[in-house]
Amino acid sequence: MSSFVYRKIAVTALALGLVNVCACATGGAPWTIRCLELQGPHRNRHIDQIAETLRSTPGIKPNEVFTTDDRDGFARLYYGTYHRRTDPKTGKRSVPARLRKDLRLIKELGTGPGEYYFMKAMVVRMPTPDVGNPEWDLAKVDGVYTLQVGVFEPTDEFFAYKQAAAEFCALLRRKGYEAYYYHTNATSTVTVGSFGAEAVIPNPGRLPSYSAEVLALQQQDELLRYNLLNGAIYRARTDEGTMVRVPSRLVRIPQKEETQAP
Repeated sequence: MSSFVYRKIAVTALALGLVNVCACATGGAPWTIRCLELQGPHRNRHIDQIAETLRSTPGIKPNEVFTTDDRDGFARLYYGTYHRRTDPKTGKRSVPARLRKDLRLIKELGTGPGEYYFMKAMVVRMPTPDVGNPEWDLAKVDGVYTLQVGVFEPTDEFFAYKQAAAEFCALLRRKGYEAYYYHTNATSTVTVGSFGAEAVIPNPGRLPSYSAEVLALQQQDELLRYNLLNGAIYRARTDEGTMVRVPSRLVRIPQKEETQAP
């Protein structure tokens, strides 16, 4: 089954309840320039030193330089905020003139001929802080698999995807389910439960199936039956060409060494 060809078919009550956290952009979604990323035990000290140098550089606005220390073990240096929209006819995303100018300037910064600090600078979506009850972070859970029931990703009109995932997680918790969220800089997922390796049953020559415990969980609630996309049920095209509702699915729980590099 391909999840790349899909069609939303029903906005759930969840999606309606998330209207308050869907920040609608008048000029498009916020993007920024990722200038540099560093790894290692002294990454924060080094990235802060480079950030201070960048703030004092002619042509750079000091208040638009910022850094993050992310859960994957990288410290990152960013510059600027730029709003971009996607043309519905061409599918191409706008590139403001100020963005082109600033990216060119940053890539040209260096200490001498051929010595450039930020040659790998690139335009990325604006990073947002993680939100949600820390106790519900999937990265803290022991186990092999968990049931993914929702994916939230930013669009031109909706970029509070982490907040939406945290709200969905809280909703499921209020309903009595063992729900978790997992944030990245691109998407946030919401899952339910923790299972061992026995939750996946191999079927030679066919797709694996799930244990009776997992199948029973999927049938408990409409919100656990499907893998929602931004709060909506959607369809995917099968190899046979038919459209089916995309069900919830087991995914591996990220291991602690995968979420925090040295």
